[in-house]
Amino acid sequence: MRASKLFLKTQKEIPKEAKIPSHKLLTKGGFIYQTASGSFSLLPLGFLVFKKIENIIRDELNKVGCQEILMPVVQPARLWKESGRYFETGEELLKAKGREEEFVLAMTHEEAITDLVRKMVRSHQDLPIIFNQFQTKFRDEPRPRGGLIRLREFVMQDAYSFDKDEKGLDESYKKIVSAYEKIFKRLDLPVLKVKASSGIMGGKDSEEFMVLLESGEDGTVICQKCHYKANIQTASSIPQKPEKVAKFKEKKEVDTPKMITVSQVADYLRIKPSYIVKSMVYKMSGKLILVLIRGDLEINEEKLQNALGAKIEPATPSDCQKQGIIPGFVGPVGLKNIPIYADFSLKLDGPFVVGANKIDTHLVGVTLKDFKVDKWLDIAKVKEGDICQKCGGKLTIKKSIELGHTFKLRTKYSESMKAYFVDKDGKKKPILMGCYGIGLERVMAAIVETHYDENGIIWPKSVAPFSIYLMDIVTTAKDKKLAEQLYNKLKTNGIEVLYDDRDKTAGFKFAEADLIGCPFRLTISRRSLEKNCIEIKERAKKEPELVKVDKVIMKVKEKLEMK
Repeated sequence: MRASKLFLKTQKEIPKEAKIPSHKLLTKGGFIYQTASGSFSLLPLGFLVFKKIENIIRDELNKVGCQEILMPVVQPARLWKESGRYFETGEELLKAKGREEEFVLAMTHEEAITDLVRKMVRSHQDLPIIFNQFQTKFRDEPRPRGGLIRLREFVMQDAYSFDKDEKGLDESYKKIVSAYEKIFKRLDLPVLKVKASSGIMGGKDSEEFMVLLESGEDGTVICQKCHYKANIQTASSIPQKPEKVAKFKEKKEVDTPKMITVSQVADYLRIKPSYIVKSMVYKMSGKLILVLIRGDLEINEEKLQNALGAKIEPATPSDCQKQGIIPGFVGPVGLKNIPIYADFSLKLDGPFVVGANKIDTHLVGVTLKDFKVDKWLDIAKVKEGDICQKCGGKLTIKKSIELGHTFKLRTKYSESMKAYFVDKDGKKKPILMGCYGIGLERVMAAIVETHYDENGIIWPKSVAPFSIYLMDIVTTAKDKKLAEQLYNKLKTNGIEVLYDDRDKTAGFKFAEADLIGCPFRLTISRRSLEKNCIEIKERAKKEPELVKVDKVIMKVKEKLEMK
């Protein structure tokens, strides 16, 4: 491809909202164009990278037996109502009224694929099967960020497996996980496979493929000793032990005027926050529940929802008022008709400070004998320095980006949407499902986040828009002809080459080459030709090398084949 013919629009200025390297460099390099908040167009260079990512994913999934299909983005709302997700999903699900029925803009395709399978799969002889697609998704994210990291509209590879038993589901799951590991290796992305939350997808077992990056919005918990790894949304730990305090051994009420937060009460009573029980009121299935945790810890609402098996939301002041609950001073002692759930961090001797269910009042000297816990749960957010439950080592938290997610959905959708098969014994049984996804634009951003320097992007050979950036900084017709001949030879040999044939200065071309980030740059200059050589420079290295003109094609091939 000639640069003079390519729609190549590098930018000097970058948007103010571009804070992370991938957003800055993909914009500056002319790979993407922002159409709206959380919505980007892929320009020619960006689309070349995108298609290479897509083809690597497709290739590895085809090898494990995935069959590619394509499902609609606009789906009947009735399918989502069948599964229950229409009512469970918040404002991220975009709904629209059509001429005849209501539709949703697909966030994922579990409902659509389940509908397809329930009408076409009848017998155990039809199973197992794994479908795969590359399709647009839309999630009305409240806060899109990071360029391609968190989008409203994006393309996802999503695969769906269907099996007749747990053994089959395990086998399908392992196949996709193995394919994902090979995909990320080919993309030169150093991912970690971690335990994760199923979230709105449902099901039980779930894993994420994370890449550790300072620009990440997720957190990955890692044990320094046994290398336990989990997303912070699901990670468990043994919290650091609180200091023992001899104060307030006798149970009694104390005045705490306008002291409604843990820090306010702790400062006022001159005690550590770990001495206080944090009491949070939530609404679950239309009813109020009280959730308790040690004052120096935070409730992980994702873990709480998973532990309770139901969607929860913070209760409003109006909800509390109807039950006679006083926000800011609520506590478990004497509270009636409300289930109480407590984090394991409170399984200590006490005594504790709790809300007294009276305005401007707390109870001190409270022990576990003073109230009844309906269920003990592991719902605390892991903190840096907590103890690993597996080996007793120290836990650390690293910022990360989720690139892939795998789920064992089991019968969540097949039961709610009646997707059954007839087993060999003639019995009707629900199909077991798994689902597996990779966000392509996010992968592109992650590659840039892990492959760049102060001058621009450094694309891995597997996904670079072009393998070679050919440029000449010569003036004579003879030397120009040599550049043309080399360009044609590279193409004839099947080598992807971008030939910068524009009438620009040497400095401009060097800067463009570094910014765009092709793996190798070939430079034809008067100085190199004096030695009958052409300069080859690997983008990831500082020093170029000179290669004889008649050896250039062979040398390029050799470098491109090197791992």
